[in-house]
Amino acid sequence: MKFLVQQLQKYRQSPLVIDEQVDLSAPAKENFSDRLLDLMPVHVTGEISYGKNDQIKLDLLLKGTAILPSARSFKPVQYQFEIPVNELYVQDEETLDSFDHSEQVFLVEKNQIDLDAIILENIITDLPMTAYTPEETADNPLSGDGWQIISDENYVAPEQDVQGPQTQSLGDFFPDEPENKKDR
Repeated sequence: MKFLVQQLQKYRQSPLVIDEQVDLSAPAKENFSDRLLDLMPVHVTGEISYGKNDQIKLDLLLKGTAILPSARSFKPVQYQFEIPVNELYVQDEETLDSFDHSEQVFLVEKNQIDLDAIILENIITDLPMTAYTPEETADNPLSGDGWQIISDENYVAPEQDVQGPQTQSLGDFFPDEPENKKDR
């Protein structure tokens, strides 16, 4: 959904009400395949208003499900989200500079508001860094062929055998003789 600024000017008196299902699966997978596997259609509700000084205000709520890769097994994990979006857009740099730097104010680009890009950006920034399947978060530790994830409480340090068969041949590289030490 893209809106030209001229289209939004007619909503000075009453805001444009939005209640749409938006399918952003293709651009999400194309641009953010490292962060998510899929994105189900997003339910977008809220309003866009055109206010004083030609400012455009978005008040939206994004609800949906993203399919993320598990941080341990890369299996799909469903992540439900509900993200409020409250953003203000201005049309020129002078107006943008009049705001405090701590405020989130954006410049309108190409004389339009690209709602799809705004929605996708807000979803991506809200995604958790790691996700796990329900099995991976259960008390049962994961294991595979020759390995197992255990908790800190169950960890037992192996006995250190410095001169075991695996390290015995390394002694030839580090002899204890003093004449080798003066060459260093």
